[in-house]
Amino acid sequence: MVRFMKKKSGNATRKKVALILKDVLEDFVSFDEAFHKTTKSQKSIKLSKKDKGFIYLLSSSVLRYLTQIDATIDCLLKEPIKKLPNNPKMALRIGVAQMFILETPNHAAVNTAVDLATLKWRALVNAVMRNILREEEKYKKIFEDSPKIPKWLLDRWKKNWPNDYLNFIKCIQDIHPHIDIAVKNNVSKWQKELNAELMPNNVLRLSESGLISDKKGYDTGEWWVQDYSSQLPVKCLTIGQDDEILDLCAAPGGKTAQMLALGAKVHSIDLSDKRIIRFKENMRRLKFNPVIDNADILTYKTEKKWQKILLDVPCSSTGTIRKNPDILYSKNEKSVSNLVNLQTRLLEKSWSLLGKNGHLIYCNCSLEVEEGEMQIINFLKHHGDCQIDKISSNLIEDIQDSVTEEGWLRILPSGKKGVKNRDGFFIARLKKIS
Repeated sequence: MVRFMKKKSGNATRKKVALILKDVLEDFVSFDEAFHKTTKSQKSIKLSKKDKGFIYLLSSSVLRYLTQIDATIDCLLKEPIKKLPNNPKMALRIGVAQMFILETPNHAAVNTAVDLATLKWRALVNAVMRNILREEEKYKKIFEDSPKIPKWLLDRWKKNWPNDYLNFIKCIQDIHPHIDIAVKNNVSKWQKELNAELMPNNVLRLSESGLISDKKGYDTGEWWVQDYSSQLPVKCLTIGQDDEILDLCAAPGGKTAQMLALGAKVHSIDLSDKRIIRFKENMRRLKFNPVIDNADILTYKTEKKWQKILLDVPCSSTGTIRKNPDILYSKNEKSVSNLVNLQTRLLEKSWSLLGKNGHLIYCNCSLEVEEGEMQIINFLKHHGDCQIDKISSNLIEDIQDSVTEEGWLRILPSGKKGVKNRDGFFIARLKKIS
């Protein structure tokens, strides 16, 4: 918990928070997209950097703690908060988040919540908030003791990660997650310029807050944002100058940029029109020029056989919840099942594009074993021409706690040794032997 003080300037910023929450929770827009849409709207009042920082902090905090917030409010309502109309629902959630997470002064938390409500709902919002205020210790305990993530995900993690799931949750609820970057070249220079922490594998971790796009070297394309874990699949591929690499499901382009910076020739493919636009924007800023195809890999046709393929499959992204808290509510058991099916098809297709003695990296940012370990185990059962090319702890710095007996990497967000607070990731290196 942190104390976040802000002068009241009407309720403009909190209204923006309510809009973001509606987009994420009602319309299933990603948090990143909802935040940028709301804060950059043409109709928007001019927002200062401080305003945007507050909007980001408050809206992401509501999402990180939503199950606890709702459980607390439900104690004071006749029906669950989910049945309320959007206006009072968001006003109450924002009010409780300010009181229990950001530690806003109580009177300000109550007053701003009431001000957010329309005339019809002000009495209800006022009554609930003042009841919480009157018995603050009681409701703070209810808040702290309530389930911290949705049941479907909690049950999965308890089953698959019984010794680690509590640390996963602790990472999710860090309201100031670290930002890691990859540097094109001259890491030591940019470590000093950005006052960054040098992590293993030449990853830089930013120590100062503020808008990424305002930082030195961003506009000139010297570096890009990419989590520590997300930078490891490329390192597992052992890339040389002029290596030809097929990068599948490539947008928004972090791994493509890594490979180009190493001197490789990269052909990148992605299906999403929206992500391809962002991909091309990123490549222009970084002054890279890969071959980019906006295409469906499953129907993609080519006679060429590649010796190196990187397949970063679409996944539930549960390893990235600390930075993308909307995943807690946009994903469920059914969506995981659908993604597993898609991943299987993508791996089959990718394998058909790989030449003899070629290597394929299969990776994703999910903590779900069906999307990682089980996907590879099942693939090996049906492909006699495939073997695991074991990833050695000598290949990459500081991965001793992530290398498994099978020879793949299972990177956990908490990190038992070495780097802490990283995305969850799965990486397997496959070799075609016939």
